[in-house]
Amino acid sequence: MKNAKKIKIAVTATIILALILIAAAFACLKLLTSGRDAEETSVSLHLKIEQGESARKIAALLQKEKIIKNKDAFYLLARFPRLGSLLTGQEAQAFCVKAGACDLTSAMDAGQIYKELSAGREELLSVSVPEGLTVSKIAQRLEKAGVCGHKDFKAAAQGLEGFLFPDTYMLAPDSDAKKVVQIMTENFYKKISEIPSLAALASDKEKLKQTVTLASIIEREYRSADEAPLIASVFTNRIKKGIGLYSCATVEYVITEVLGRPHPDIITYDDLKIQSPYNTYLNAGLPPAPICNPGLVALKAAAEPAKSDFYYFQLMDEAAGRHVFTKTLSEHVEQGAIFKTKKASR
Repeated sequence: MKNAKKIKIAVTATIILALILIAAAFACLKLLTSGRDAEETSVSLHLKIEQGESARKIAALLQKEKIIKNKDAFYLLARFPRLGSLLTGQEAQAFCVKAGACDLTSAMDAGQIYKELSAGREELLSVSVPEGLTVSKIAQRLEKAGVCGHKDFKAAAQGLEGFLFPDTYMLAPDSDAKKVVQIMTENFYKKISEIPSLAALASDKEKLKQTVTLASIIEREYRSADEAPLIASVFTNRIKKGIGLYSCATVEYVITEVLGRPHPDIITYDDLKIQSPYNTYLNAGLPPAPICNPGLVALKAAAEPAKSDFYYFQLMDEAAGRHVFTKTLSEHVEQGAIFKTKKASR
């Protein structure tokens, strides 16, 4: 009887000790997998995970970067998610490192970090496309940002000059150029749908193209937004009279985009004589296609030109971006001819 009692006491003591050790182990494990720091003192890490990277390698990196306290404890819970559920009280979920990008901090606990690593979020690049850029200049920006190749984008955007809406885009690295072009053109149609005068043109492809072509010239000519409708009225009046638009912006387009020369600061009289269907000093009416990708100010001005009897305008205050508008050639000549170009497309 005495022996049985001793055995019972020993077993009970062993069980209690085991429970204490297990509790201690759990407490230690929980401590090791809790957030390292308070939110205000936490360390941040933007992590890009490549295809095929292992949980063990990720754990080692996170410990090195001071995001987690112990790589082995972190890996243990990654391999045995049910154990993690006992610590967190949350439902056990299978853990799998997925390629992508995530943002981690040392204030996160293991569960939060596992969730981020398992999300496989695609890393996006912010690319700003200002008003007035040509397809080739947009292509250069996209290639520099790592979105897609210059040549691929130009090929995909062939015939779409003017319809790539200027905006800030969030795009994936190494994107398919055709997909990028699709995103930008869909944005164009979305934006014009919000302006009745432009939305009404969407069903008439030829009328829309003419409006966008006019807008592209206005975009490269105006400096102050409030003058865009007046500049549009000058061009509209000249088109109605069958007079050449005499836009330096079209000559600039010939020089840079057709002939491939550097961007000029001043258009010379010799430049005005360059033979091209885009040269509006030599050809009446609109050029064959848009010369850049205009924004909403120019698009709206082209669709809703001001009512005026002006046939000429001249940049008079370069710093303020103000023009003087005149009715006759003699008035225009009196103002002086300065063929300066707008710098936005550089």
